[in-house]
Amino acid sequence: MTQTRQILVATLCAFALSASAQAADKDQKSEPARPAEAAQAPRSSSMADIPAVKEEAKRLAALMERLQKETDPAERRKIMAETSCAQ
Repeated sequence: MTQTRQILVATLCAFALSASAQAADKDQKSEPARPAEAAQAPRSSSMADIPAVKEEAKRLAALMERLQKETDPAERRKIMAETSCAQ
């Protein structure tokens, strides 16, 4: 019985040590990723803040309003053609 108990204790110690070693290894692997993330400059502006993008969004919104009101298929095709080509 004592030999079985010794084997059980040794096995549990091995599991505990291996778990702590794996946790430490995992921490070491994730550390190099942190400085790389910090090195990237935070973006202070978005695409919506660019004046040309704002103007294009306004133009497309106006075209979509016209498209919703229009019933003539030929005119709707013209409006759709305008949405795909910047003017």
